[in-house]
Amino acid sequence: MSDRTLALLAQFPWLPAMILAAAVVASTRTLRYRLAWAAACFVGVGAFWMQLETRRWGFIPIAVNLLGPGHAPGLLKATIPIGAIVALTLAWRSRTAPGGS
Repeated sequence: MSDRTLALLAQFPWLPAMILAAAVVASTRTLRYRLAWAAACFVGVGAFWMQLETRRWGFIPIAVNLLGPGHAPGLLKATIPIGAIVALTLAWRSRTAPGGS
């Protein structure tokens, strides 16, 4: 596989995962502030990037991305969907809690 294919494969799954996480969190009736947590699903932290022309790549640890990885001409980015991970964890805990929250 080429570098470009690997970069696109790294970039692709995050936005559908964020959308799915937001739908699951919004439908969890036992979670307090579920709409705010659903919005938090679209926050990503960190950015893996690759310049297409030069094949340079790197990681920016202190980057906050909204609505997925984003893009720029000649640059591919992937982000870690930390908002979705935290919100799904809270939704799972509220569903499995004995009394709910």
